[in-house]
Amino acid sequence: MKIDDIKEIEEYLQETKEFFSYIDVERNRLEKELNDKELETIDLLHEIELASLNAIERSRVYSKLEKVRKDRRIIKNKLELVNTLKGFTSKYITKGICGDVNQLIENVNTLKNNQTNRKYVPRILKDLKCAKKEEK
Repeated sequence: MKIDDIKEIEEYLQETKEFFSYIDVERNRLEKELNDKELETIDLLHEIELASLNAIERSRVYSKLEKVRKDRRIIKNKLELVNTLKGFTSKYITKGICGDVNQLIENVNTLKNNQTNRKYVPRILKDLKCAKKEEK
């Protein structure tokens, strides 16, 4: 990242804001997905326990169970990462980093607008070309 590239800084600040803002949303989503996979596992285990299945049906249930367990593992791995990140983000969220980043984004936008729309009003020499631009 170039520190003197306003566009790059704006993108970085936006990503930082999203990182801190959406960590809880992602955690809740993953916890719900994990819960759903655990309930699917229970459903399939009850199917094995209670239904009289022939060999083909047992094979299908086993395949479903295997897929659900693999999906569950993927979700658990993602959740572990999010929980690790959550420990870090919680410290800064309580210190108000989201509000600070929002304010910083506004400040950078104001700075960019000010730099784009610069105008100079001559103090003494009123016949300068830049002063005539002002009058238009």
